[in-house]
Amino acid sequence: MSAKAWREWTTREIDVMRANGHLGVKAVHDALLHECGTDRSARSIESQASRCHVSLRVQQVCPECGVVGVRLNRQSGMCPKCTELMHLNEELAFNEVLQREREEKADAAEVAAIRRERDRMRQRNSRLCRKYGLPSRRERQDDK
Repeated sequence: MSAKAWREWTTREIDVMRANGHLGVKAVHDALLHECGTDRSARSIESQASRCHVSLRVQQVCPECGVVGVRLNRQSGMCPKCTELMHLNEELAFNEVLQREREEKADAAEVAAIRRERDRMRQRNSRLCRKYGLPSRRERQDDK
């Protein structure tokens, strides 16, 4: 049964522990193994964290901006700032849809006004043809 040799903590290992402490002991262990190549025990990591005043409490991280330790919104899963930005973007997109629909309605109103003017002119022309006995548009096209 061989015991692991005791090694002094390097500043790089402590920096890795500080950078990953908010993810918990297991994440610090994995990060130390990946980045420094050292296999520290959970007890060793907890002791060194205590000496260096590094919290190993698992804290929530916003997936959008990466801020650590804030309450995440249950529905969006993001921090309050990112949630509000998401809502703002949704409202901006909805506003664009409404603007397009309003422009289409304005075009429809314009078309209706043009149609009313055309109908007014057709009626006027029809009355003139009847009043003076002139051939109507249809009669003129039949002659061609």
